[in-house]
Amino acid sequence: MSALLTGAAAALVVGGGGRRFFEGFSGAPEARDGQPHPLDRYTARVVDAAVAAALAGGRVRHAIGHPFDANPIIPFQRLGRAAGLGGPGPLALQIHPVFGPWWAYRALIALDIALPAGAPPGDACAGCPAPCVAACPGRAVDRAGFQLQACHAHRAAAAECELSCAARLACIRGPEHRYSDQQLAFHMRASMPKRA
Repeated sequence: MSALLTGAAAALVVGGGGRRFFEGFSGAPEARDGQPHPLDRYTARVVDAAVAAALAGGRVRHAIGHPFDANPIIPFQRLGRAAGLGGPGPLALQIHPVFGPWWAYRALIALDIALPAGAPPGDACAGCPAPCVAACPGRAVDRAGFQLQACHAHRAAAAECELSCAARLACIRGPEHRYSDQQLAFHMRASMPKRA
């Protein structure tokens, strides 16, 4: 936090769950301008505007960092653990108790004032029978740890895994917040390594 804001006394970890954030992005200029990293640019614009509005007229020093910022690199999953989320589950994602795998970190807002601690969200994978493990046709999802290379190899050869994820769809947490097919395909395309 101090690398983001000297003298920081508190921070807010901001996430977006479900479909609403992406629906906003889909109608935004960034989604259609053909420039690189449209969702990152939209995220920065929306978060910056919301923070500016919330702190308008105040004397609170603050700084905003995003998962896509290179300097400083912010360890969002560790911050999520510190806030009370469980560790990465078999999908290598932190599963949210309400949104399940259908959410993402959007920003960290460091403030120079103290804030009361919120209730910890909890570990959504604790006690789960992990249907995601059996649902993965590439055998990449494992309780012992996600096998990234196996995932990429299977996705490169299997059309059904190119723009969707059977393991993520099998998660029992937050199915009502499932991403739209368009949103899921957008993220699946972004997560696939570029071919040489």
